Amino acid sequence: MRLLTHNTLRNNSDEANGKGFPLKITAIEVRVDDNTDNNVANDNNDQTNSSEQQQKREIAFVKGILGILDWPALIRGASQMGLTTLPPTLSEELVTDPTFLRALYHVLMNVHLVKGMVTCPTTGREFPVTDGIVNFMLEEEECENVRY
Repeated sequence: MRLLTHNTLRNNSDEANGKGFPLKITAIEVRVDDNTDNNVANDNNDQTNSSEQQQKREIAFVKGILGILDWPALIRGASQMGLTTLPPTLSEELVTDPTFLRALYHVLMNVHLVKGMVTCPTTGREFPVTDGIVNFMLEEEECENVRY
């Protein structure tokens, strides 16, 4: 589960009453992928152009989602996964800094919760994360009996 994904997840059950955000992360296994472009280039010039294009795409992506990110939830989630380098607030200077935007892309897209738990802040309900996938399935006893 990427940190970007975590920033959008909520416990939408009736019991959470619309207050199931942000989910607390308990990390058992975290994976950080390399932030290199995996495209194979024929020569150095092609590599440079490909790398520049990738950097532009990453910056454009982050600029496009900054407005919908819940920054305090991102800081908390990153911290719960062992990342403590994000600034507590976003400044105008950071939002226009290409180096920061690429670093933020790396945090959002390349840091994965592989195994652990996410917990609803309202209900305390725990949802297991296995192989990077959160299991939001209800237990049988939580489902009402339905007859067909």
